[in-house]
Amino acid sequence: MRKLTGLFLGAGASYEAGMPLVWELTAELKGTLLPDRVREENGRARARGLGFHEAVVEDFLNVLQNDTMHYEAVLGYLEAQFIRKREFTQDYRAAYSWIVSCVYGMLYNRLINQKSYLERFLPFYDGTARLAAANTPLWIFSLNHDVIVEAIAARLKLPLYYGFDPSNVIILPRRDPHGCKIGELRAEVLTHDELQNSAMHFPNPGRPGIYLLKLHGALDQFVFNDGSDLLRLLPDTQDVDGLTGALQAANEELIYPLPGAPDGIANAMNEIAYADQDGVMQFLRRSLLAGAHKFDTRHRQVLPTGMLKHFEGNINFVSRLVVIGYSFGDNHINKVLCNWLEFSEDRSMHIVDVAEGGVPPFLLHLSPQVTRERATATEFLDREAGIERSPNELLERRLAAVTRKLGKKARDLTESFLREDRDRAVATLVTKLKGLPILDGQPDFSSLGEPEMVAQEWASAADLDNDVALRRMVDYLEKAVPA
Repeated sequence: MRKLTGLFLGAGASYEAGMPLVWELTAELKGTLLPDRVREENGRARARGLGFHEAVVEDFLNVLQNDTMHYEAVLGYLEAQFIRKREFTQDYRAAYSWIVSCVYGMLYNRLINQKSYLERFLPFYDGTARLAAANTPLWIFSLNHDVIVEAIAARLKLPLYYGFDPSNVIILPRRDPHGCKIGELRAEVLTHDELQNSAMHFPNPGRPGIYLLKLHGALDQFVFNDGSDLLRLLPDTQDVDGLTGALQAANEELIYPLPGAPDGIANAMNEIAYADQDGVMQFLRRSLLAGAHKFDTRHRQVLPTGMLKHFEGNINFVSRLVVIGYSFGDNHINKVLCNWLEFSEDRSMHIVDVAEGGVPPFLLHLSPQVTRERATATEFLDREAGIERSPNELLERRLAAVTRKLGKKARDLTESFLREDRDRAVATLVTKLKGLPILDGQPDFSSLGEPEMVAQEWASAADLDNDVALRRMVDYLEKAVPA
């Protein structure tokens, strides 16, 4: 049996494409859900017979302000309160769904608003083509909700299989705010029976391309038919525009007109309410799985539990697993990884992460089978594929990395550098002018030679070359990153 290499992707794998890590997303969430704003909005909602009990709101705000808890931990706390606070179970469930919908919105807005950033940095993932060529198929198991793998596959023209039934396609009517049909959105389906009792629709024997399994739900996947089935949006074109366009159509044009409601359409917590072809109200429930109790039988969840079973089965097709940008914080995932590695001494795991670290504690007894590399996703892919980046490409990657680390400070620091660099260049040119001989009370340029050559020499002395200046700026910004 041919040995295959597969990829396991955590949040760090999508970071260079513009998607946030858990603490970055947590900071954004906390910056949005300010205590006074939450209390005020909840008060207005309760006046309409909606909202959460004040005790639940205060409990939630208390843990949200805990600097040691990221958003997944906060969600886990709310899940624990489902059981411990029986009198407020429904309020805690609703609060959990509300936070998940906020997370969905933040990730969705990143993809839609930073589409040009994604397109700009997709070429840095081109090493995926080499992995796909060497492995038929290339299995990718992802914890990420984004569509980065889809965008990479589209750019590289790699066939991509999700395990959904390509023959079971449904049509969703797109409508304007008045309810008039303006188009259609296609989606392929994976039924409850297939998820729970059958194999997913991955071609067997394996075909060239990527077999993608998203373990924690996705922005483009929804549960429907009263929570029984799962659907995946089908983009009109296989490119970034097509992928983001399908997401926009689902979130902005699948509607159910409801006079008197905000914006004149029906709204549901963590769901899309829409009118089907016959005008009947239907629901698409967002599939994002988050919190501390994923696939825990004690807690209800949106994503069918069969997805974990398919991960447990399909991971056995690979003998080498490259784990990129995963912090090993999900016990249900770690258990599968450990069982997979324990099964055979011929299996190996290679961990790729920018952080220092060794073998995760739960794998210490399997240390001979585990290696670790300190690198970003794109650095690993370049090395694996033998891709040599130009100096400008490497500089662009450094600039993107440092500006992400600095956040809002990057703009002020860039402006500060430009001022200092301008002053430095001016001072150099002034020194040059002062060194000229004086003839009839004026600087004498006649002895310097051809004007063009003089200009080049002085520009070089002042380091006015754009590439050199950009390199200086990156060095300047990197020094400002907190240790």
